[in-house]
Amino acid sequence: MSTGHLAPLQRVSSGIGGLDEITGGGFLEAGVYILQGVPGAGKTILANHIAYRHAAAGGHVVYVTLLAESHARLLQHMQSFEFFDGAAIPERVYYVSAFNALRTEGLAGVVRLLHSEMRARHATLLVLDGLLLAASAAESEQSLKIFVSDVQAYATLSGCTVLMLTSDDADRHVSAEQTMVDGILLLRDRAVGPVRQRNIEVVKFRGSRTLRGNHTFQIGPQGIVIYPRLEAAKRQSPGAAIVPVGVSTGVAGIDRMLDIGGFPQGCVAVLAGPSGSGKTTLALHFAACSSERERGLWFSFYESPELLRSMAQRLNLRGAPALHTPAVHFLWNALGESSLDELATRLLEGVAAKGAKRVVVDGLGAFLTAPGFAERGAAFLASLMNELRRLGATTVLTMEEQEQASMVLPVQITTLSAVADTVLRLRLTEDQQVRRHMWVGKSRLVRCDLRVRELALGAQGVDVVEAPSLAS
Repeated sequence: MSTGHLAPLQRVSSGIGGLDEITGGGFLEAGVYILQGVPGAGKTILANHIAYRHAAAGGHVVYVTLLAESHARLLQHMQSFEFFDGAAIPERVYYVSAFNALRTEGLAGVVRLLHSEMRARHATLLVLDGLLLAASAAESEQSLKIFVSDVQAYATLSGCTVLMLTSDDADRHVSAEQTMVDGILLLRDRAVGPVRQRNIEVVKFRGSRTLRGNHTFQIGPQGIVIYPRLEAAKRQSPGAAIVPVGVSTGVAGIDRMLDIGGFPQGCVAVLAGPSGSGKTTLALHFAACSSERERGLWFSFYESPELLRSMAQRLNLRGAPALHTPAVHFLWNALGESSLDELATRLLEGVAAKGAKRVVVDGLGAFLTAPGFAERGAAFLASLMNELRRLGATTVLTMEEQEQASMVLPVQITTLSAVADTVLRLRLTEDQQVRRHMWVGKSRLVRCDLRVRELALGAQGVDVVEAPSLAS
């Protein structure tokens, strides 16, 4: 049979960017989907978030519950979220209970009510909250299949997309209704070490290429925020992002050690050394070279922007005034329970929004200690750095070494290779006084001076001097 005349399936946006991304563009018009997860996983909030976004875009929503209680309590919970719009009720978002229909007429009565409300409200989205209760009321597996089939038929006739919510374990065995619907989204709330983390997974989605695997999400004041897993979402090659054009490190002596006069444009450079070896100070030199034409972004977890500016002033850094202007944007993050993908999203969106070309990530260790890094490690970091290169940023990362005596890095060599194009190693030595030493541990694309140099504080911040023999 020829299919050349068939029109493409129309999409219905969820109104939630991350959800549209992991589903390959949103729900399919007139499709029937199951949102499954244990109580507390976030199904009702997600469904309401989708409903109000759909109404705001001009659609009409019927929200059907199979609970005996009134909707007042539900609305009281929803009105604390930014997506809630009381003015949309009841014209664009209409709540109705099917509890009495189920109790007195069974599943057939629920189907009649759904059909009636779809037609009367000209619904383009229908939410059925309580599929588990409907399943328990089914006389047999066959009758449950007939129920789902009837809902699908009416959805197709009316062009209405249907979301069915079921409070069941996301990892239970496949059930009858799951084999019939167009898509299944599983919501989980799991322990990851000492913290709990919510995630969503698309395990079935007809007619669409989806992002496989688990994707973290959070429930906050705006509602549901989904962070697509970076390794699955960002797979585009950075192309020829790194070019042999020098981007000044901000320290004249280090620039002279690299034959193009600085870091290669678009590269990722790592400053690796123990605490107190000068990593943040060197990163401040790099950021202080920012300008309106070459904007900077400082992404950190430790020192506040005020403290960093104060440090630059006390060191009398050349270019320190730039740190007080819009040429440098500081993006400070609380060190705690943020997920890897949340941090990556915040960083990449900040770089894109500011058009930053000089990026500092002060504290790669915060990523290394985030929940899930042990399982994702090199793949996550490689994807993140490729995105920074693709955005045209020259990036400096600071990395604290675990043991100064043996110079052990907190990541494997294979991981570091996936991350870094240039590595500057720093070390402290103690004799009559503490000295700071630096050398180029790795350099792609450019020739470099491999001699060990000493870092000394001069009139305009740190500079490089010839170093005596470095003790082992």
